Amino acid sequence: MEGTYDLNLSRETYFALTLAVGYMLPLAIPDVGIDYPYFFVTVIVLLAWFMMKWDSVKSITRRSARGEVVAGLAIIAADYAFNALRSSSVGILDLIIIFLGSVVAAYGFKSLKQFWVPAAYGLVLLAGYQIENLTPNYSALQNWLAWVMASSMNIVGIGAQVSGQYVTMNLPNGTPILLSLEGSCTGLQGILAFGMLSTMALLDIKPRLSRVIPIFAIGFIGAFLINIVRLFVVFLTFEFLGVDAGNAMHVYFGYLIFFVWVFVFWAFAFRYLVPRQLSPRPLITPTQPNPMSPR
Repeated sequence: MEGTYDLNLSRETYFALTLAVGYMLPLAIPDVGIDYPYFFVTVIVLLAWFMMKWDSVKSITRRSARGEVVAGLAIIAADYAFNALRSSSVGILDLIIIFLGSVVAAYGFKSLKQFWVPAAYGLVLLAGYQIENLTPNYSALQNWLAWVMASSMNIVGIGAQVSGQYVTMNLPNGTPILLSLEGSCTGLQGILAFGMLSTMALLDIKPRLSRVIPIFAIGFIGAFLINIVRLFVVFLTFEFLGVDAGNAMHVYFGYLIFFVWVFVFWAFAFRYLVPRQLSPRPLITPTQPNPMSPR
């Protein structure tokens, strides 16, 4: 028997509530909690995808059977239990598992194929952030970004000096501050991850290769330029609002600006890649009289 939940909730609302509770519940589990940077970036990416695809989600007609509801919730509970035993916080892989469990609980196992793209986004994010452990720091990129930031500060009237990967500025009260462009500050991992995320949305529409290549280039170049904007805002925050505000901006502003970029990019890409559907003109067949012809 299908349609096991009888509350006056639509399927998509039930799914959204299940996912929201599933993501927030770890906060109440002792020794578990949430890995906040991974949580925010995953939620932002899923939110961007659902904003683009919510009509498709609403059109899903299948409901989960009672056993599938139990199975979906069991998947989520098992992930909680695993993290509780290890005293580890919920990360990207856990968030993907909770997402898939919510899909099963709301729509059933057969509907998983309709959510494989956002699940793949999570795996791409996970791979992108693991690149930092597999690749060396790029000192040339660090030094170049430090020069760009120092030059940008000087252009807007803030005195800054650069030495290698270090940028020195003076706070409004005259206190010097030294900012270092470490490997993680280059945004290389984020550029790769979000660049791939920007372009993976195109898998839904299967465009021609000749159209995909320039879009891929725009996705990665845009992510790179957005990272420079992020650093510029972070440096201004350090200068005018202090170290604590600068550190907070360094952590969270990148997620916000990359979310905006991904959403804008997807909107542009879909307009560029999806051909317009021209309405066929009505034809007058020889057997039909022309109402405008003289009688």
